[in-house]
Amino acid sequence: MAEGGPPVRLLTWNVHGLRGDRQAMARVLRSARPDVVCLQEAAPRFRPTPRLAGLARASGLLYVAGGAASAGTALLCSDRTAVDRTRAFRLPVRGWRAPRRGAVVAVAAVAGESRVAVACVHLPLDAAARLDHARRVRDLVTPIGLPAVIAGDFNEAPGWLAFAPLALDPWPDAARTFPARGPRHRIDAVLVGEALRARPDPGWRMDVDDVMRASDHLPVLAVLEPAAPA
Repeated sequence: MAEGGPPVRLLTWNVHGLRGDRQAMARVLRSARPDVVCLQEAAPRFRPTPRLAGLARASGLLYVAGGAASAGTALLCSDRTAVDRTRAFRLPVRGWRAPRRGAVVAVAAVAGESRVAVACVHLPLDAAARLDHARRVRDLVTPIGLPAVIAGDFNEAPGWLAFAPLALDPWPDAARTFPARGPRHRIDAVLVGEALRARPDPGWRMDVDDVMRASDHLPVLAVLEPAAPA
């Protein structure tokens, strides 16, 4: 990300299979004014791609990739964001009962200037599988050679050991995210590489009633900027 370029507003949210109130979901997304949106559990069984595209339109966004192809992770973007080098893929799981998992990796450029490598993930409940999936995603993001951001539902407590060699937790004291009604766990986050810093937007106030109508997770919004020189 070039110094002086516009900040990148990135929102991550587990949307619970799109089973909630999608009008409320769209209102939450519009209010955050994101450049990039990373969704998890965004592949309902019936017509996932048209439903994701409809959510994007209702939110003033564009559907980029993911859904069924990446086991529920999906990427949306604003009309001022160009996305390329996109890969939506599934990750291996053991056992036929294990939930399917996947990721979306892409390069996003906001206003033609601020370029970041984005990975949208939903890690498994099993610790060994989480570490395996994190390494696979890391090995795809690192060679891109751009400031990196990894966002999603990590299904683990803060510490994010799976991504420690690549990504930093920009604000470890952030609020808990799950369940939306009375959050007890912080399992949803935006992690950044050393070239980036991330901060919350104190001007954004999510509508808690809309969030709870839409999903069982709280969304996380991060404003991404170049890190200050060491």
